[in-house]
Amino acid sequence: MNPVTEIEIRDPDPPEGAPAGEASAALPESPYKNLLVPLVVVPALIVMVLVLVFALFGSIAGKEDSPRENLDRLLHGGANEREQAAFNLVRQVLDYRRAHAEGGAPEWDIDASFLPDLRAAHEQVGAPESAKDVPIPLVLSSLMAQLGDPEGVHQLIEMTRLPERADPDGSFRIDAVFTLGAIGRELAEPERAAAAAALIELLSSEDAGLVLASTASLQNLPGDEVRAALAGCLADSRVEIRLQAAISLVRLGDPAGIGVLREMIHPEPYRAEHDLDPRKWAPQRVSESRVKAVQALRELGEPIEPELLERWARDDPDSAIRALARELLEESPPTR
Repeated sequence: MNPVTEIEIRDPDPPEGAPAGEASAALPESPYKNLLVPLVVVPALIVMVLVLVFALFGSIAGKEDSPRENLDRLLHGGANEREQAAFNLVRQVLDYRRAHAEGGAPEWDIDASFLPDLRAAHEQVGAPESAKDVPIPLVLSSLMAQLGDPEGVHQLIEMTRLPERADPDGSFRIDAVFTLGAIGRELAEPERAAAAAALIELLSSEDAGLVLASTASLQNLPGDEVRAALAGCLADSRVEIRLQAAISLVRLGDPAGIGVLREMIHPEPYRAEHDLDPRKWAPQRVSESRVKAVQALRELGEPIEPELLERWARDDPDSAIRALARELLEESPPTR
C-alpha cells in the first residue's frame, strides 16, 4: 500500500486587483476549476476536506468513539453527530492506512473485517436522489475503496456520473475522481481499468473542473489507453489542462509532454490566458506552475539552456524562479 500524504486544497485565485466582494462573486462555480493539481496527486480521503468542517468539529474533546461506534452515529445520529462521526471515521481510516504504509501499529483495528459493516451501511443509506443525500454514501464508498473493496471502487466510479440534480456544481464528482486517483496504483487490474475508462470519459466533459481533476488523477492509473488520452490533452486550448496532462505523463514515465513543459516554463502562456480571462493566473499561481514545469523537465532529465538559467537567475522577477535557476546552475555549471 502506498504511503498516504496530504494535499492542500486552496480557494481559486480572485481576479487581480478586484475588491474582495467582487472577487468572490467572480469565482468559478466549482471549487476546483481554477486549481492546478500538484505533481503527485495523493489527496488521501479528500472528501474529509470538502464534506466535513474540520475547524468546527476537529476541536471537540472527549472520549473517542471506535470506528464501529462512529459508523453507527454516521447512520443514526443528528446532523452534527453525523458530521462529527464522519470526520472521525475518515481520520481513523486515514491513520490506519498511514500506520500500515509506514510499518507501524495503527491505533484502531480497521481492516477488511470492517468492510461488511461499511457495505451494510451503504446499502442502508441507498442511492442519492439530491445533493443532500450524497455526502454519506460518498464517504462510505471512499472508505470501502480505501480498504480494498472492489465494490467501493465501482460505487465511486458511478459517483463520477452523478446527475446534475445530485451534484449541481460537480464537486462531489470531483471528490470521487480524486479518490480514485489517490488509490489508483493500489487497484487490481479490473478495477484500475474501469476507473481509468471512467476518467478518460470525463476528459470530454463540459465541466472544466472535472476535466482537470481527471487529467491529474490519471497519472496514478497507468496504461496505454491512459497515456494516449493524456497525450490528446496536450493540444487542449486551456493552459492548465495542457500543463497538467504533461505533468501526469511525466509521472507515468512518458516524455510526450516535453514540448508543453518547455512552453510552460515561460510566463507568456499564462499571461495570454490571463488577458482573456482575468480570473486566471494570478502571479503566485504562475510562479507555482512555472516551477512545476521546470521540475517536471528535471525529472525527465531534460536540460534547460544555461543561458536561459543564467538570465533567470539574474533578471527574472519571480524569486522562486531565480532561486530554482541558481540551484540548477549549481548542479550543472555552464561551460565557458
